[in-house]
Amino acid sequence: MTLAQSYAALAAFLLVAGWLVFTDAALLRTFRNSRTASLVLVVTVSAWFGWWLLNLPDPDLAGLPRLPVAAGFTLCALATYVYMPDLLAVRSLGVSMMFLARHVLDAGFGRLPDSLLAASLSYGLLVIFGLWWAASPPAFVRLCDWTLAESLRRRTAGAALLLSGAACAFSALA
Repeated sequence: MTLAQSYAALAAFLLVAGWLVFTDAALLRTFRNSRTASLVLVVTVSAWFGWWLLNLPDPDLAGLPRLPVAAGFTLCALATYVYMPDLLAVRSLGVSMMFLARHVLDAGFGRLPDSLLAASLSYGLLVIFGLWWAASPPAFVRLCDWTLAESLRRRTAGAALLLSGAACAFSALA
């Protein structure tokens, strides 16, 4: 992934998140327990991680065969949809945020100052909130409810996300 592509992916993520928050979309309130969102995100994150496992250098797998490791992980991940569905969409969102941060940071490695915005947003938003929400989905619920409770907080948070997304989109095109 190039730095421009990583900025475009980061911009898309931030613009969608900002729009959902700014407009007080009903999706934010139903997302946490949505079986459809859980399925889409679990399949996406599992495929993303499976692809990553299949493309790791040989020494990183400690001599284990690639295909059984990737298949075993994918099977276990899909089993969480059946056996642990509670707030699974939030957990999967947190994991996808950390995966996105990894690719953005890899693309920007050693490319300062061009990658400064990507690095600060990746660490400041994606990694911190991704870890927080993946480890404690009720934190997402509380933060979401708190942000959406008042119009000023909702508009301020949405505008900040939209502005960050616009800056990333500008950086992707520059």
